Amino acid sequence: VSVLSENDSGSLLRLAACLGRHRVKIESFTCTNGDASQLYQHTVVVRATPDRVRRAAKQIGAAIGVLNVKFYRDVDSHERQVALFKLSLDASAVGDSLETIVRASRARILVAGSGYVVVEKTGSQDEIEELFSSLEPLGVLEFVRSGSISVTKPALAQIDET
Repeated sequence: VSVLSENDSGSLLRLAACLGRHRVKIESFTCTNGDASQLYQHTVVVRATPDRVRRAAKQIGAAIGVLNVKFYRDVDSHERQVALFKLSLDASAVGDSLETIVRASRARILVAGSGYVVVEKTGSQDEIEELFSSLEPLGVLEFVRSGSISVTKPALAQIDET
């Protein structure tokens, strides 16, 4: 669900409450004022039947301060998350095994300090979980994942067959 709203103190609470009333499970929630205006873009990844999401989106759209509401299926958008993994090791001690895992998963080593390494991965939830299972034997001290962000896929142009 994508919501464009004015920046007021209760908009986030009203949005979450409306989804809850319609028994729509929130899996992740991200907000940004991407164009530095007083408008906020909320991206909410939800799990529910399309009918429940439609009803909730209609009610959200009628709220004061909401300018636009759209909802998309997984196949209609490109979704990504960012994850950080803090490992309890020295990069030079592990050497090739860590580098092999990082390269294979298209992640990158963000910081290599004494006694710890921070690995960053941008990708789908499945890719992040796969990397976590690969890094777990090396000793994951901390793991943090962002909420999903997404952009819609362009609509396919219809072709006239005349």
